[in-house]
Amino acid sequence: MPHTVEIYSLPDCPHCKNVKSFFAKHNIEYTNYDVSDSANAKKMIEISGQRGVPVIIIDGKEIVIGDDLMKLQILLLGDEPAAEAPITADHELVIIGAGAAGLPAALYAGRKELDTLVIGGAIGGMVNQSKTVENYPGIPDVPGDVLMGKLAEHAKSTGVEFLEDVGTSIVRKGGVFEIETLNGHKVTAKAVIAATGRIPRFSGAKGETDFFGKGVAVCTTCDGPLYKGKSVAVIGGGNTALDMALELADIASEVHVIVRSKVRGDEILLNRLKAKKNVVFHTGYEIEEIYGGQFVEGIALKKLGGGITKLFKSGIEKIPVEGVFLGIGLNPNTMMFEGLVEMNAEKEIIVNENCETNVPGFFAAGDSTSIKAKQIASSVGEGVKALLSAYAYLKK
Repeated sequence: MPHTVEIYSLPDCPHCKNVKSFFAKHNIEYTNYDVSDSANAKKMIEISGQRGVPVIIIDGKEIVIGDDLMKLQILLLGDEPAAEAPITADHELVIIGAGAAGLPAALYAGRKELDTLVIGGAIGGMVNQSKTVENYPGIPDVPGDVLMGKLAEHAKSTGVEFLEDVGTSIVRKGGVFEIETLNGHKVTAKAVIAATGRIPRFSGAKGETDFFGKGVAVCTTCDGPLYKGKSVAVIGGGNTALDMALELADIASEVHVIVRSKVRGDEILLNRLKAKKNVVFHTGYEIEEIYGGQFVEGIALKKLGGGITKLFKSGIEKIPVEGVFLGIGLNPNTMMFEGLVEMNAEKEIIVNENCETNVPGFFAAGDSTSIKAKQIASSVGEGVKALLSAYAYLKK
């Protein structure tokens, strides 16, 4: 019998789009509740205890939080790991990652007529979470998911094969790479490009894990609208945090930006924030605790150099907020490559100017590598460069 499936979502949430794409791929009918409607948001919170989307309800009892496609697959399709036959054929090239570096690499691979498979759990990667990309050359003010969608469409037009899955392990045997995925696919390739990007970094503050999804979040595009008219905090001083604060300033009643030392983000973003009357900067402090009951109720700050101090307007030591958005940066998403390729202390894959690593046939590009620039435009260029190096390797 068909399952009854309901999803609580927001139109611009990339994780919600991932789930809906999964439903479409498997012809699963569902009812969508847009939580920008306060009644739907209230119902979602009552049912799930979550202040974040997506929330999926199956048959009125099973609750799935986030875009956990593996869990959805098991609940809705049974224990078989993949709806289609596993891809086991040899490929000349496998690109792991389908974001700002992986998609351009795929485009050029198709144009070079390489037998290529792209493995990516979410096409577009972290860029999808950017409400607006302002600094991509020639395409100003474009939503991140729209930009990545155009790159993906262009790459797919060349005939490159895509597998919506997540790589979990890789080994090299006899000059051939063997890759396994979360859904049980096993793939072999003569060359590999790692373009897995970065994932959100957590602060380690007390209460952070306990309140994740209950006030603690990493995506303003996904969860920001749930804090309309509420007081929130943003942790961090780089571009990630400043972008978050700018988006939240148009939604929340008050935005507290907590910065450990100094603001490192672009001056243009900082100046925009300074013009917002509902944005307050707290520089020289770190978050010590996120506290609350069922949901986040506030944060406690520690003055760097010692002690929690009474620094705020009311002279109290804690700031009452209902949401805490973590913008303290991103960690390289390279766990599956540990033990295979040389990395630096930050777990970034070490590459030379040609995106080559210490392993023959293994190339890397974008934010998961040791290159200094971590920008969408630079990742695009690095992806192309990695492909050209891989092509030269395969054809020598």
